Amino acid sequence: MVDRTAMLTAAGLEVLGTRDLAGDLAPAEAWRRVVSGAARPEVEVPDDTADVDARVDAEWRELARRHGVLAEDGTFLISPPGPGAFTAPWTAVRLTDHTRLARHLTANPDEPEFVTASADGSAVLGVTTEEYAVWLVVG
Repeated sequence: MVDRTAMLTAAGLEVLGTRDLAGDLAPAEAWRRVVSGAARPEVEVPDDTADVDARVDAEWRELARRHGVLAEDGTFLISPPGPGAFTAPWTAVRLTDHTRLARHLTANPDEPEFVTASADGSAVLGVTTEEYAVWLVVG
């Protein structure tokens, strides 16, 4: 089984604890919004983009700020990929100067996959790898 805390720490996040719900939003529902066949990206980063991980991270930060996922103090909730992603609780985290989400939060090598939410569940932003691009989906 994937050690979620180790994965998040490797991504440069400060792990603050876990929460079953973001408001009344469970991680499973947030994942469904992001990976649904009806989901469409707010931003699409082609997988042949130079330094794709850095571009995905920059786009995620911009969208997370704009849509209210990221609190003023740099905290948010995250559900990383891996076995149990739908059933595990949210993990409360804080950005650091060393945060590199797309490089470390992958379902397969070079395929970023994770879902983030505001503490109250009012905003969801997911990153998912599709056939030729990484999608950033606001849910």
